[in-house]
Amino acid sequence: MLRVVIALSVLAGTARADDGAEVSDRSWHAGLDLRADLGAHPIRAGGGVQLGKLDTMLVLDPMFWTDGQHDLDLLATWSVADGGYGPLVGWRTSTIGIQGGTQLQQKLLVGLGGTLPSVRCLRIHWHFELATLLVKHGGDLPTAWISFATGRDFIDLLNFGMFVTVEYARPL
Repeated sequence: MLRVVIALSVLAGTARADDGAEVSDRSWHAGLDLRADLGAHPIRAGGGVQLGKLDTMLVLDPMFWTDGQHDLDLLATWSVADGGYGPLVGWRTSTIGIQGGTQLQQKLLVGLGGTLPSVRCLRIHWHFELATLLVKHGGDLPTAWISFATGRDFIDLLNFGMFVTVEYARPL
């Protein structure tokens, strides 16, 4: 997780140093993360900061009370094309209550994101992601690292997802 934060800090510094970045390219945003996949809860809350071409977001899972599972995402999108389209990278930590305690699952997120037409102060983004479970540990179980020994491992360790964020955004 520390490596992800360091990488995002370096990207933020690069975004601030971008000569083409206007003051209006810097904003904060908060809203809903609406998901179409089963890899995380369908409705989550998030917020972040956009600094030029770098858009960061922290997503929290308010639905943990429904099944004891909680996800926390740290995401970044770097716009490489007009309209805010670009690669998505991030990290997801999931906590899952099991009989032996709590198991933590660490997932690497990669994908694509883009901006959809916005309405006044509401901004709408879509994202397509691949979540790869790298390690799971805790809950009185042995630590398990990524492995593709069987086809079942492939199904359990890789999840494709699509989500839309609808957020209130204002300039910094």
